[in-house]
Amino acid sequence: MSSQITPARDPHIILVEDDDEVRRSMTMLLRSWGYSVEVYSSGIELLSSRHIPASDAVIIDYKMPHMDGLALLKRLRQQGLTTPAILITGFYSNSLAERAKSLGFCDVLEKPTINRLLQDKLQTTLNAA
Repeated sequence: MSSQITPARDPHIILVEDDDEVRRSMTMLLRSWGYSVEVYSSGIELLSSRHIPASDAVIIDYKMPHMDGLALLKRLRQQGLTTPAILITGFYSNSLAERAKSLGFCDVLEKPTINRLLQDKLQTTLNAA
């Protein structure tokens, strides 16, 4: 029998996704799992906010207008964000996964992601932090 540790507060996730439907469904899914979610429609929107919110993990889409997910994480790291990050993409390749991991993503998931896989990866990411 396995037991799960209940956090003192809901883990806070930043989600950056440009597709309205994907953003809405992922937000509802993450919230149904007990995560607090702050949502942005682009990297530019996140970077132009007054401050980058504290979070336990960041989920970033790869292909977005004006700035892709790799460039966004690079900018966030330059600003001091050390939060674990997961890249989601409909354009998965081994070379993309290697580049993403070399830039600091802990995992790369292909869209459409399997709900359970995303939940498992988030739990692993948050437990390792």
